[in-house]
Amino acid sequence: YSYNQENEKFLHYSFNYDKQVGSSPLNVISIYEDKTGILWVGTIERGLIRLNRENGQFKNYMMKDGLPSDYILGILEDDNRYLWLSTNYGLSKFDPVKETFRNYDVDDGLQGNEFEQFSSCCKIRTGELIFGGTKGFNIFYPDSIRDNSHIPPVLITDFYLFNKPVPIGYDSTNGRTILSKSVTISEEINLKYDDKVFSLEFASLDFHAPQKNKYAYILEGFDNNWTYTDANRRSATYTNLDPGEYVFRVRGSNNDGVWNEAGTSIKIIILPPWWATQWAYAIYVFILICIIYFTWKLQLKRLRVKHDLEMSKFEAEKLHEVDELKTRFFTNISHEFRTPLTLILGPVKQAIEKIKDEKTKDELGIAHKNANKLLGLVNQLLDISKLESGNMKLRAIATDFIPLLKAFTLSLASYAERKRIMLNFNSTEDEIIVYIDKDKIEKILTNILSNAFKFTPEGGRIEVTLNKDDKYLNIIISDTGIGITKEKIPKIFDRFYQVDGSHTREREGTGIGLSLTKELVEIHKGKIEVESEPGKGSTFIISLPLGKEHLKPEEISVLDQDSDYSIERITYDDETDIKTQEDTNPFVPDKDSLPLLLIIEDNSDARSYIGENLKADYRIIEAVDGEDGWHKSIKQLPDLIVSDVMMPKLDGFRLCEKLKSDERTSHIPVILLTAKAAKEDKLAGFETGADEYLMKPFDIDELKSRIKNFIDQRKRLQEHFRRQGLIGIDQQKITSVDKKFLQKSMDIISNHISDSSFSVEMLAEELAISRSGLHKKVQSLTGETPGDLIRRTRLNIAAKLIKNKFGNLSEIGLEVGYNNPAHFSEAFKRQYGITPSQFQKNNSS
Repeated sequence: YSYNQENEKFLHYSFNYDKQVGSSPLNVISIYEDKTGILWVGTIERGLIRLNRENGQFKNYMMKDGLPSDYILGILEDDNRYLWLSTNYGLSKFDPVKETFRNYDVDDGLQGNEFEQFSSCCKIRTGELIFGGTKGFNIFYPDSIRDNSHIPPVLITDFYLFNKPVPIGYDSTNGRTILSKSVTISEEINLKYDDKVFSLEFASLDFHAPQKNKYAYILEGFDNNWTYTDANRRSATYTNLDPGEYVFRVRGSNNDGVWNEAGTSIKIIILPPWWATQWAYAIYVFILICIIYFTWKLQLKRLRVKHDLEMSKFEAEKLHEVDELKTRFFTNISHEFRTPLTLILGPVKQAIEKIKDEKTKDELGIAHKNANKLLGLVNQLLDISKLESGNMKLRAIATDFIPLLKAFTLSLASYAERKRIMLNFNSTEDEIIVYIDKDKIEKILTNILSNAFKFTPEGGRIEVTLNKDDKYLNIIISDTGIGITKEKIPKIFDRFYQVDGSHTREREGTGIGLSLTKELVEIHKGKIEVESEPGKGSTFIISLPLGKEHLKPEEISVLDQDSDYSIERITYDDETDIKTQEDTNPFVPDKDSLPLLLIIEDNSDARSYIGENLKADYRIIEAVDGEDGWHKSIKQLPDLIVSDVMMPKLDGFRLCEKLKSDERTSHIPVILLTAKAAKEDKLAGFETGADEYLMKPFDIDELKSRIKNFIDQRKRLQEHFRRQGLIGIDQQKITSVDKKFLQKSMDIISNHISDSSFSVEMLAEELAISRSGLHKKVQSLTGETPGDLIRRTRLNIAAKLIKNKFGNLSEIGLEVGYNNPAHFSEAFKRQYGITPSQFQKNNSS
């Protein structure tokens, strides 16, 4: 504040310290007005502040600007208009014009670095300045304080090797002469490659305040930049330099920062070891030439051996290729088997259900049983193919193994009873938790128990025992069958090897099951062993590791995926199939109103079989491949598509992806039929947007049920839209493309709501779709025609306007596109059951 004595008022100067560096409050300790009328304010922690009283502007000077401290304790001005500032860390001379500081401390003759506050300073008549400090006071003529302009000589004063000074002349410690004269006048120093650590000491010859002298040094050939230091560290140390020539340069300054830019230098030569000298390299070249010569001589002898090895490798590669071709052949033919099996199992099952003659039914039952047996063999071949290609992945989950194994064993009790074989289950534990892939474990148990039943005669016994030790869960399956000789035991897990090698083939088998079993056990990081003796039976011991440390993170499933597994049971001579699908009783409407189905299948028999079984409930159109199916989908816009996956021109996955991404066909449900039974293939089908995925061979009743569910679901969606519009549509089975289509249609209608001439043709034009395509699309999604959609939308908006009291009924009719009030009233009554005036009356009350 400043105080005006004439009008007795205070004038406030606002110093907004929050905008300055730091945030400490303003603490004024000294004030000085210079000869120009500028007011200088010394503060604690806020440095020096200049106030121009004419415009009220402040400027702040702090340590970042050159002050030795932010505590300004005293301020004086000399005859040359320089400001002298006392601080708690020395004295500072400030040039207000250049805004530069020159700082002095105890090394320059001050009584101490710390000065007193509360105006402990003054200027006397002689021009001398006096500053009081904690250890006395300083008095001086400002003009007598001049900077040191002397350029000091710089010398290298000493040389150290391994941190020890090197003497002039012979050095007994190192056993040689390193310095023949003083290092100060030496031009170079020669060192050996193993002189790993050396130091150079230097000095700047100015003694006004030698402790303030500064230095900079660089070792050319090693350092990229100058290294700066002070009088407390006047040396440079280097370690582990490579052999070569280096130049050490050093510069120095006096206490006022006047530098000797030329400085001084000395060359450092580090000699290479004897094995890196020129004559050593000459020997190396000679030895290399000898090696090349003898290598060339040996190479001639090796050519024949190399040729023989290449021929052996070539033969091995060919054998491997043949093996891969065989595997690929089995894989492809196994996939192809599934379509014919569909055409066998489906009609045979239907015939069994229809035929009443027991003899014929038994004969067909044999055919159905053996077709199922063939399907089991196909699945085993596919499993082997996946194992060899590395595509069979483990999906292990934590499972209590006791109820799993007990249930599986008990499911075979009736079959064991029919064969007069005693089947027992034993466990020494109440609970055993183990990480397993249930589907693969089922296949392991199926194959082992299948062999046990196959080779155990009537009256025999099969024991299934479960126990554990510190590391393993042990499944022991023993029988009293024919047994295996010792020489055959090592071969029973070989692919296609059969213990029953007689030409009579008393017991059927393919030699695949045990080979697949062993590989499935090894996928679990387990082991399988066999103990057997002819005439006394066999014992299979399957050991599975406990815990999950042996599994990779990607091999552990965090979710219980029981629903993803289709457990395969053993089909024995006397067993019958268990029907898992519920019977459906579809409602059969008039033929012209039946839903339209498109069947896409490159196999004509399969296409005909599916069509024949569905034509009673649906109108059927057929396509011979994916490309044909795509064109017919665009042209006919069916209500549902049933498509094979493996087809020429355009496979089922790509076709489904095109259908679901096209606005014209995205609403059509797609059911994919495939022979690819792997879970990965199923997931790939769903990722393309398929609504359902059925494995071949499939049950025709299951296909009918899935189709009926999709048709019924579409009807529920239509009913939902008629009642609630787009509200809650996300919870329905509808793609984002279809939702966007409906939203876009509703927006277009709303934008033309007042246009009485807006028609279906105009809506189709704005949606960039044909009139017939629009009709089919809207009919499928909403259950009504585009004209009905436009009319219902107009009347819905009219009802909202009546509720909101938009105006009279004629105005509301015009607002929603009805120029004729009578027509508006009639349409409104058809939709809501009452006239607009009655609706208005009900809402006003």
